[in-house]
Amino acid sequence: MELKRIAEGLTVIAVGLVFLGNTFGVIPWSVWWNVISLWPLLLIAAGIDVIGRGTDNSWLRVLSSLLVIAGLAYGVFVMPANGGNWSPWGPFVFMGTGAVSANSEPFDNSEAHDPTVRTGDALVSGGVGSLTVTAGSNLVSASGTSPFDPVFEVNTSSKGADVVVGLGNGQWVALRDNASLDVELDRAVAWDLRIDGGVSEIEADLSDLTLTALEIRAGVSKGTVILGAVDTRVTDGGVPVILDTGVSTFTVRIKEGEHVRLRMDKGLSTIAKPSDMRQVNSGGGDDVYESDGFSESAGYWDITLDAGISNVRIEYY
Repeated sequence: MELKRIAEGLTVIAVGLVFLGNTFGVIPWSVWWNVISLWPLLLIAAGIDVIGRGTDNSWLRVLSSLLVIAGLAYGVFVMPANGGNWSPWGPFVFMGTGAVSANSEPFDNSEAHDPTVRTGDALVSGGVGSLTVTAGSNLVSASGTSPFDPVFEVNTSSKGADVVVGLGNGQWVALRDNASLDVELDRAVAWDLRIDGGVSEIEADLSDLTLTALEIRAGVSKGTVILGAVDTRVTDGGVPVILDTGVSTFTVRIKEGEHVRLRMDKGLSTIAKPSDMRQVNSGGGDDVYESDGFSESAGYWDITLDAGISNVRIEYY
């Protein structure tokens, strides 16, 4: 087990060194697209780790960590030399098909509040840059800057609203820090919400939104998500929340007094959680924790955390 801890520590250090290189401009941010393209390695490494846990074989678990480090090194140093996404211009990368401008252009789209719409499905795609999601008075509004034609699709029917917003699609994105997407969703609607972060900074203040389900795919991100009170008028029991934090530094803030069930597969990650959460399972599978005084008969946040290679903090406010 000590060998596994050492290997996990080396993996976190390796990821940190790449981020440090990004920050100082030695390694371009675009190399993360190379690393992400090697995602099947994470599945292989996870499988080896599961076998290692099942057979209590520390060497197999060490091998899973070394495989992740090897994939990271290959994506950062080998793929660029073989014609990958390496760019000598730091955070600038080749635009390619789908781009409408070498520079990001502002946009502002909105759909007015519709009192007949009570429920909605929303997909928000951040791509590369900064992404914020909050509550608003319109059915949906999306503004920001993007080098592509932004996506803004809203369909309403007797079944509710179907919303897709994003920065647009293209082969590459330029100016990592010059693309942004600010989204507001109607606070009067009960939302089934999915957020795809890509390589971005995510700020999702959902405390004033009514949620029936939430899924966040953070990708390679830094971010915060804030959850308010579960609305028991629109849900029977738990509200499913899936958080796939990928390679990220992420904070989850939950309103004090809310009931929470937390399932964690922490992978190669560091996770901090409130001290009053007690573990309720006894080995095997994911670790499961529940908040103090948890009751299934009350509305609760049913959170599944797949932490990948991340630093995750869960806290109350």
